[in-house]
Amino acid sequence: MADRVRLDRRYDWVGPPDQISKIRYIKLRRVDGETPEEAKYREEREALNDWNSKFWAEHNQLFDKKKNEFIEQRKKEISRLDSVSAADMSGFYQEFLEMRRVPLAEYNKEWYSRNLSLIWPAVRVNMHRFIRMLKR
Repeated sequence: MADRVRLDRRYDWVGPPDQISKIRYIKLRRVDGETPEEAKYREEREALNDWNSKFWAEHNQLFDKKKNEFIEQRKKEISRLDSVSAADMSGFYQEFLEMRRVPLAEYNKEWYSRNLSLIWPAVRVNMHRFIRMLKR
């Protein structure tokens, strides 16, 4: 039987990158005696991480699909099985990013908004934790 790693609840744990989204899974710590404010902050961070991973999974799946379609189409056009040139791929990347310009801009706006909204809760939670540590 394989040994199971026991997670130390004092730390956040970062896993390997997801194969699709390429985002690392983060298991956020739950401190003993977690207050409702700490729980809400942790849950908002988890929701942000899940949203971020979901966005990049969808984006990367679309990218892979469009890239494979482009390569197959280009190979048919050049009538040989050689690989597609770097110049052709550069053109594809440019077209793909232009096609995704609006969703990526919306993602960036939402990502910054969500992260900025976590600053004040983070300050409050860390201040509470600091005071708790001083009382020990």
